[in-house]
Amino acid sequence: MTDEMKEKMMQSLLQNARVGQMNVVVESGATVNYYEAESRPKGAQTRTDEEVSRAVRQLMEERDADGGFIMKEYGQWYAVKTVLTSLCGFPVKPADFQRTLTNLGLDQLRVNYKQESVKKVCLHQLPPNVELWHQYQNTADEYSMKQVKVAVRLMELLKNDAV
Repeated sequence: MTDEMKEKMMQSLLQNARVGQMNVVVESGATVNYYEAESRPKGAQTRTDEEVSRAVRQLMEERDADGGFIMKEYGQWYAVKTVLTSLCGFPVKPADFQRTLTNLGLDQLRVNYKQESVKKVCLHQLPPNVELWHQYQNTADEYSMKQVKVAVRLMELLKNDAV
């Protein structure tokens, strides 16, 4: 198969795919994530894998005013997942989200993603739009505040990395 045929095949695949995310093998033999534009939520921002990885790793090291980690419970991945699926076009399905984290090398962190813990989170006080969560930084109950702190900080890290 010629390079031109390979390129046409890849273009056709990307144009006709409806899977939301796939791994694409690039010339060097490495794989990169490709997020289909149509699958991204409205308002999703384009972030490179490196930007997301750097922001999540930095989030794991962030500390609160008392010196404790702000990301300390498995259930707080709910906030991380909400930010990444809502704003960065990550897959919503738990298995696909887990696979994406693994592909980015984010499966061996101080606090790892556990879909069972994320399923247990019930936030009745917070709106579905994660971009509005910053409004609850001073009013959320203690349970919700754990999620708000993580989501707001991750959004800041992603925004700062894009500048």
